[in-house]
Amino acid sequence: MKNQRFSLLTTTLLLASCSMSVSLPGDAVTFSTPRGTSGAPRQETTGGATRNNGACLSNAHASKDTVTALIPNTRLGLTVSERPTVFVYVPKTTAKEATFTLQDAARNLIYRTKVPLRETGGVIRITVPETVKALEMDNDYRWVVEIHCIADLDPDNPFAEGWVRRTSVNANLAGKLETAKTSLERAMAYSQAGIWYDALGNMADAMRSQPQNSTLVKNWEELLTSVGLQAIAKSPLTL
Repeated sequence: MKNQRFSLLTTTLLLASCSMSVSLPGDAVTFSTPRGTSGAPRQETTGGATRNNGACLSNAHASKDTVTALIPNTRLGLTVSERPTVFVYVPKTTAKEATFTLQDAARNLIYRTKVPLRETGGVIRITVPETVKALEMDNDYRWVVEIHCIADLDPDNPFAEGWVRRTSVNANLAGKLETAKTSLERAMAYSQAGIWYDALGNMADAMRSQPQNSTLVKNWEELLTSVGLQAIAKSPLTL
């Protein structure tokens, strides 16, 4: 029975270099933030939503119904990808599209694109394409998703933001990835190494391949809850 109940995120992450962890009662669900990735606390909704009352959002005053970046509380997550994939929760909205922007630490534009939105809302994923220059190793990059409530790139639009830092694959992680045969196993390897974006992306890939798998759904919810995103953990993925 123990093996049957095995799940990706009930494994305690033992990272000697960790500076912070979040644990929940019952079966321990922990995501540890590697040293050096601390930053300002995540802001659930930013930008003009407070000034225009999030006019195009279903209920801008509810904690669940705010534009939210799927990142740890520090707002900075690691990736080993040259061109990462980011995830954002968008509530029910009358807006038809959003703008995704990627900048370097000095706020120089790296990439910008429009993203279509569904009226029903949900978690959207955005992948930086191969045509964009690869992220430089150990550099921090800021990304923003702005909802077009008023107009394209209007300062009063609600938005969410996060930071990403590309890091290298150490020998331990490389060995686990070499033996991993599924997206779930790769997600486990990345989560144990504290690589947030790749853990989340592979977990989403696993769910996309088996959307009715209740164990995968539970793992996804546990992962989000472990970094303080329990309010949106059950939101649908619009992949």
